[in-house]
Amino acid sequence: MDVTDHKALSDQNETPDDVATLYSWANLHGAKYRDFSASRAQTREAARQHVQQAIEDERRRAHEEAEAAKAAESERAKEAPRATEAARQAVLAAQQPQPDRFSPLSVPGPVPPAAPNYTLQTQQPDHQGNASSQAYQPEPNQAPYTPMREDSSTQPRNQWAVSEPRESAGRPAWLEQDRAEMASQSALQAPEDTLQGSRDRLTSRWFALKGVFDGVSAPVEAAPAPVVSRAPVMAVFSLAGGVGKTSLVATLGRALSARGERVLLVDTAAYGLLPFFFGARDQRPGVLRTFSPPGASGDAPIQMVTIDPETLGSEMASQEMLTGEIARYSHGVNRVIVDLATASGATTRRLLRMAPMILVPVIPDMNSVVSVGSIDAFFQHNGVAGNRVHPYYVLNQFDHSLPLHLDVREVLREQLGDRLLPFALRRAPAMSEALAEGMTVMDYAPNSTVAEDYGSLAGWVKSLSAPASTGYRGVRWSER
Repeated sequence: MDVTDHKALSDQNETPDDVATLYSWANLHGAKYRDFSASRAQTREAARQHVQQAIEDERRRAHEEAEAAKAAESERAKEAPRATEAARQAVLAAQQPQPDRFSPLSVPGPVPPAAPNYTLQTQQPDHQGNASSQAYQPEPNQAPYTPMREDSSTQPRNQWAVSEPRESAGRPAWLEQDRAEMASQSALQAPEDTLQGSRDRLTSRWFALKGVFDGVSAPVEAAPAPVVSRAPVMAVFSLAGGVGKTSLVATLGRALSARGERVLLVDTAAYGLLPFFFGARDQRPGVLRTFSPPGASGDAPIQMVTIDPETLGSEMASQEMLTGEIARYSHGVNRVIVDLATASGATTRRLLRMAPMILVPVIPDMNSVVSVGSIDAFFQHNGVAGNRVHPYYVLNQFDHSLPLHLDVREVLREQLGDRLLPFALRRAPAMSEALAEGMTVMDYAPNSTVAEDYGSLAGWVKSLSAPASTGYRGVRWSER
């Protein structure tokens, strides 16, 4: 390269002296600059418009979603009252009686029965002067029970009297008949779609509307039949006489009566002394007797019956007869206490079919210590359906001052454990004196120590087996 070329290259960026060359140079560099600036501005504008479009799209979508949510909420608010109204109409339709597909005029049916005739029978006031509970007439095919009254010319000291047994009322016959007629009427005849038909239908369903349509007061209803559960059975057994078995049965029944229980005492000896503890002066086997306390007493009456197992036939032929007789007499009582005949294995085996609780009184002597093993073996061998019976034992005629009695009690505790009652029935001359006066020690000497012992025995019996409860089911209240 020569010097001229080098000078030309070095002067490229300098302003040319020639005007024509100057314009050419300016046009060349200005066009390049203008083209670059315009392209960059267009790119920035396009980017800005793209961002602006995206923002507008986002705002439009958000607005559309909000409008859709508002429309859905408004639609749900409009549908809620309609759904509620539809549900209410469905409930009302379900409660309305369904119309019969057949016309009531084309289906002949019986004439609606008239209102039942309510009859009421009132028993005569008892010996206390209080009107007894109302009872119903027995069924036509049922032979009424003819009770016997205990008569006495002289009043005993404890003033216990014998009254007629009250039969517990069964379920009201008018109620069963009314229900049967209503069932047959609804099965054979459709309700008439008239004012009288609607009135009859309503009065047949709702008891309170009978007086409204009839315009008269409701008839007096008889007392409802009590629903009584099965009474628990307790049997008092002894292997030998002289242990105070009968006096224990009578005094325990009297102690439970003082606690409000209606007790049935069953004597399985043909001519036992059990009635004489309540002021009786004779024995009446096979007769249900009711002994009532004095008028000022609030204690429950005691019922008693003597059943001689010998009159029921052989043991194999009358397995159910003894239990059936006891169940028949125990209707309406809270508890049954059976005085088993002394050392009567046949009677005891029959009674075990009722699964009773066994109580064995023993006196503190060596004979009782020896006989405990035999008594346990007998009940374990004769248990019903393989169930072993474990009797309870109570010491009777116990004297804390005698060392022999204390030693016998310790030996029995070792043999029996918890089956020996934790308390004893103390010896007291008042027990024999009370029988001579025709009463139990609970009436003869109510503040004595032996009376306290029998109170503890009654509390133990109630804690071991609750008495049968009496209640009412499906009956209305009435105005007396």
